[in-house]
Amino acid sequence: MWYRRRALHLAVGCALALAAIGTAPGAVSAKPHAQAHTQAQARALEPACDSPGTGRCYFEWFDRSGNRTVVPDPEIGVCYETAAGAIRGANHTNRTVDLWPRATCRDSATFLVPSGRSWSDPFQPYFSFMPR
Repeated sequence: MWYRRRALHLAVGCALALAAIGTAPGAVSAKPHAQAHTQAQARALEPACDSPGTGRCYFEWFDRSGNRTVVPDPEIGVCYETAAGAIRGANHTNRTVDLWPRATCRDSATFLVPSGRSWSDPFQPYFSFMPR
């Protein structure tokens, strides 16, 4: 009789161990990786705005000549460049925007513009920005 009980306990223990291994954080599975990759792509393409297309969400900058450039509904993770170099501007998105003193958003950003804030630095032009 105790053999049956012991076999049952052993079977339940093995089943629990296999279930725990399959749900562990380091478990190997193709589906979660594919989901994470798809979610990262979707996040990179989502606008840095609560309600895109309303005209209230944009990032603007001015060059030394006073020319204004506006990017309506900028997307998260997309690098935007300006050849003239921005010396001031405003962040009218709901995300922080990173600024770089050179094009292509390489290396670390040197300045961050929080949501709803503006900046002005006539001595340091910025040539690229990216909402995060």
